[in-house]
Amino acid sequence: MQNPTQRPGEKVLECMGLGKNFGALAAVRNVDLTLSRGQILGLVGPNGAGKTTLMRMLATLLSPTQGEVRIGGQDPRRDLQAVRRRIGYLPDFFNLHRDLKLRECLTFYAHAYSIAAGEIPGRVRQSLAATGLLEKEDDYVRHLSRGMVQRLGMAMLMTRDAEILILDEPASGLDPNSRVNLRLLLKELGDQGKAVLISSHILNELEEACTHVAIMDRGRILMSGTVGEIRGRVFAGLRYRIRVLGDAEAVLPLLLAAGAPGATVKDGALVVDVSGEEDIARINTQLAAQGIRVAELRLLSNLEDAFMKITTTTEVLHDAR
Repeated sequence: MQNPTQRPGEKVLECMGLGKNFGALAAVRNVDLTLSRGQILGLVGPNGAGKTTLMRMLATLLSPTQGEVRIGGQDPRRDLQAVRRRIGYLPDFFNLHRDLKLRECLTFYAHAYSIAAGEIPGRVRQSLAATGLLEKEDDYVRHLSRGMVQRLGMAMLMTRDAEILILDEPASGLDPNSRVNLRLLLKELGDQGKAVLISSHILNELEEACTHVAIMDRGRILMSGTVGEIRGRVFAGLRYRIRVLGDAEAVLPLLLAAGAPGATVKDGALVVDVSGEEDIARINTQLAAQGIRVAELRLLSNLEDAFMKITTTTEVLHDAR
């Protein structure tokens, strides 16, 4: 539940000049990042980009080589336990007590988190229900699939009710329905005023789930902001694919007349560049008014396209040096 004293948009996590070296390897380099209440920040990057190392430092599990971290304005080096009480961290792989039932497992961790005994049963049931595991509360952990283990990990964090959630690849192993439910759960957590940092390789799903995105490669944050801001920095406009019922070539003149001078036909569909969403809405309305049935309208300049363009450009500049 959201604490009434919490202020939406209040900055709760900040790192400044953060870096981590493992011998001669610089895994994270000079990272500046902030996270605020109600914000769901997606951290994206290729394998080896430094995402997990960064998240472990923010979760106070790794000490930085350089730079500083502030959690709610507090320095973990001064009061580590107070800072950790505000954080819920879910690693990509974690161990659970396999011989406990789901209800027993969450109850055990609730006691470990020093939650008041009278609150534990209600929190456990609420967390199991939110993650779709309530009907399995008396099943043993050892019988769970990989995806269900991930969902139980989310239930553990919800039982604890931490205000800052750091989630490393929580969608790993989830089936399509569970991925949809995870997106809904993340939105609900954001609406409650939680601050969420989530990493994933499934870029298009992050685009739907997150309010903000940070793109990381070679230990550095290359770009961060809202999804719309990143698209705006990378692309001059928006590119859409329009599939119509009928001959796309025959529709092309109508599309050109509707205000899309650069429209083309590719693989049996129309491709159009516009400056914003209002333009594509107007074009779609004009096509419908002329009896053209649009079967598909899909944004092509999405987060995955932006990620590929940013990291490819950075790689070329790096190699040139």
